Amino acid sequence: MATATGWGMARATRGTAEATATEEAGPAVATEQPAAVPKRLIDDARRGDQAAFTAIHRVYAPPLRRYLEAVSRDLAAEVESATWESVATSLNRFSGDGTQFRSWLFTIARRRLVDEVRRSARRPLVVVSVMESPAVDPADLDDGPDWAVHVLRTIPTRQAEVVALRVLGGLSVDEVSRLLGITPENVRVLCHRGLNAIRRILESGDVDTTGFSGENRSAV
Repeated sequence: MATATGWGMARATRGTAEATATEEAGPAVATEQPAAVPKRLIDDARRGDQAAFTAIHRVYAPPLRRYLEAVSRDLAAEVESATWESVATSLNRFSGDGTQFRSWLFTIARRRLVDEVRRSARRPLVVVSVMESPAVDPADLDDGPDWAVHVLRTIPTRQAEVVALRVLGGLSVDEVSRLLGITPENVRVLCHRGLNAIRRILESGDVDTTGFSGENRSAV
């Protein structure tokens, strides 16, 4: 049994009034920047330093795994492995800092997910319309325990993916828009509704993840 307090609900109430006043425009998601490694570590990894690559993996693997498990649990392990393989083979062509690396990583992961869904011929569950309703502080999601992914699975899949890409991936509105093929306004609305739904779940004061089992969902 986990409680809302465990996700820092004191922080989750920040900016509620502003978010309510701008519901359709959507809130400013990045109240805190997601964790990012120093650029020098990325440069070392590009030069073949295995210790540097291991350190990068240690920072980015947990949020990447949460994202993949939230949007398509049954494919998460395969896609995660394929993502890191792609990173390893193309890192020498990457140029940027830790924040840019994070966005690049999540973009690769989303594309590998699309590839895997197509290969597996699974029919995904898609939530497309921003008008569909059944979604906190983004920092709580980013640093929260692994059961955070279970809460993401309780909200509509497209909302969950947008929240995960914005919060866990640190992608900008425009980046998510291009990646998902939806308008920036849709990204803002989906993210806002997703965060509000998550906040309502947490404010219920009791999030039970014991024995959780969710259906396989894919947002692609």
